[in-house]
Amino acid sequence: MSKIVLTGVVRRIASLATAGAIALGGMALMAPTAAADDYERTPNEVIQLIEAAQIWPNYSLRNPGPSADILAAQYFLNHLGYITDNPSETFTREFDRVLRDFERREGIAVNGVLESESWIKIRNELFPTSADSFHRDDRGFGVRGVQVLLNAKYNAGLNVNGTYNSATERAVRNAQRDLCIGVDGAFGRLTYRAVITGVDSCRAVSAEADQEAPAQEAPAQEAPAQEAPAQEGPAEQAPVEQAPVEDAPVEGDQTREMQTVR
Repeated sequence: MSKIVLTGVVRRIASLATAGAIALGGMALMAPTAAADDYERTPNEVIQLIEAAQIWPNYSLRNPGPSADILAAQYFLNHLGYITDNPSETFTREFDRVLRDFERREGIAVNGVLESESWIKIRNELFPTSADSFHRDDRGFGVRGVQVLLNAKYNAGLNVNGTYNSATERAVRNAQRDLCIGVDGAFGRLTYRAVITGVDSCRAVSAEADQEAPAQEAPAQEAPAQEAPAQEGPAEQAPVEQAPVEDAPVEGDQTREMQTVR
């Protein structure tokens, strides 16, 4: 094979490889990015209401429960590497030690209290971005935490086995529907905060609907104005009293009477 032919073949192969790489790159750019909680279909009012919620559960050795929130927190911290050997619904001295270790390492107030700052820090570690979530086929302590919360707050009846199966996904979808969050079956930042704080996030949707309702009813109030002209028509001319006109030939009768008198 001549040098020229060989060079042409090499260039052709390189060209095909480049075209293939460009095509794959284009497909990658066109592919939708993964996101938890379906932010794009969640109304902004709902997102704002959930993010503004400040009513986080509060537990400590002085307020030890029992509560499913405590058990879920232990599972979430286990997922992050802060291990409670015997997770339970009670705030034990073992969990106090684990929580303080978490607070110290994560740079938040070290007080051994499971409160807003702790919950938010756990959330940020579990779901650094809106694309992070627990979803179908995931396994581990974090999934157990999700299942515990769904059972306690939505009567999901899930087997707390740490496997994000179809039943768990269905329970997450039901919870998202109740919370007016975009339903995608993935347990991420938005679902985490709404479920734990217990915020009535659908209230935002109801308030928006109430504000729009009067604008739709306005035309109905203008209807009487259109009926007014119908009352000014020939209806007022109807009482035509022409009966006396028929008695008009009075002059003729008077003439006859005068002639008779004469």
